[in-house]
Amino acid sequence: MNFPTNLGAITRMSSDWWIVFAGFLSIIFTFGVPTLMMPVIYGPIIDEFGWTRAQVTLVVTLKFGAGAVFGIFFGALIDRFSVRRIVTIASITSAIAMASFLLVQSLWQFYAAGLVLGLGSITVMIAVKVIVSKRFMQNQGLAIGAALLGTAVAGIFTPRLATMLIGLYGWREAIAFLSIGIWVVAIPSFLWIVKDLGSDEPKTESAKLPAVGAKQLATAEMDFADVIGSRTFWMIGLAVMLIGFVDQSVGQHMVMYLDRDVGLGPIVAANVLSAVFAISIAGKLGFGWFYDKLSVRGVMFCYFLMAVAVVLLFPVQILWVLVLFSIVRGLAHGGAIVDIPVLSKHCFGPKVLGKTIGILTACVTIGFALGPPIVGYLYDTQGNYRTAFFLLIGVSIAAGLSLLGVKATYWERVMALERAAANPVEPEPAWGSPSRERSGPSS
Repeated sequence: MNFPTNLGAITRMSSDWWIVFAGFLSIIFTFGVPTLMMPVIYGPIIDEFGWTRAQVTLVVTLKFGAGAVFGIFFGALIDRFSVRRIVTIASITSAIAMASFLLVQSLWQFYAAGLVLGLGSITVMIAVKVIVSKRFMQNQGLAIGAALLGTAVAGIFTPRLATMLIGLYGWREAIAFLSIGIWVVAIPSFLWIVKDLGSDEPKTESAKLPAVGAKQLATAEMDFADVIGSRTFWMIGLAVMLIGFVDQSVGQHMVMYLDRDVGLGPIVAANVLSAVFAISIAGKLGFGWFYDKLSVRGVMFCYFLMAVAVVLLFPVQILWVLVLFSIVRGLAHGGAIVDIPVLSKHCFGPKVLGKTIGILTACVTIGFALGPPIVGYLYDTQGNYRTAFFLLIGVSIAAGLSLLGVKATYWERVMALERAAANPVEPEPAWGSPSRERSGPSS
């Protein structure tokens, strides 16, 4: 009678995917909306204050820089304390920060609001990555991709909604209005679905492959001191920082480039941004599945695809190139969002997952912070994006090459153990044993 056991497994699996859904909703409103509204408000802010592109995009440096600094700290906290409590506090912080844009009248106030927003939104992103990664092994990439679809969904409606709200009320009011989703959807749903007891760590081995024992898996895990002392960890850190540099540079400047430099106008530019994030749904799920199959090599392919997306920005005024850019950029962006949890667990195991994801998220947010203002500075000094785009192509390729020596030790060990468990090899009977004597000599 296996029914109760199977029912228990189904219940655990259902619970795991409900947690993915809670993370998905939190990512939409607490990380996705605040991130995707920024490129749309730059133009109106420049028109009102006369600030340069480097100045307005510097808010991203502060936003992600704050997340990078505190990401290390919060990653360690997530390993020790309730994810439920951390996500709630971080979500409230993000909502208050968005409302505070109503008070912005100077550059330093603009930066201060962005900095606080970064603290809240990046913390939620780290927490969701950790809690989902701890619940899944075999389908970790797919589960992470599903949770982080929140950024794609936010990207579909945020640019167009923000553009409409800016036209009706102004950019300050638009940002404040967009914080409503945190209060009404993100916080209540997370508190309802995710419980303190058993939500952070599964009580069963449901997060692991069923045929592999905990003792066998433990032999492939690494202590935190071994992780940060390894060359692999810092090569991953370099790779994700470089790809973050490219990803946010394109994301933060794309609307202004398409609107003002290519001449497509704000509505078309916002629609392209929405299309990119709609396509990134396939990117997150597709690359999540791809990473489950190919691990590090799949991530390398994604990084090289990012370089192709930047190349397509040069002739983007041609309609078919614009469509192709939207597809390639959407796929590459989706893959770049789900890479850190997979690399962390595949290479080092789940033992110190909060700390490793926290530090690697800090690395990628350093790239997020540096890219947009550097690209903005190159534009302000040269009057175009040509040099900046060549820089981004080179950085994307360098990111992929940085992973050449990285080995997915834990993932390879798990796959080997699973194959051995699925196909046990019986030992050859020894000479003189009864079975050997009965079989007789081979002819």
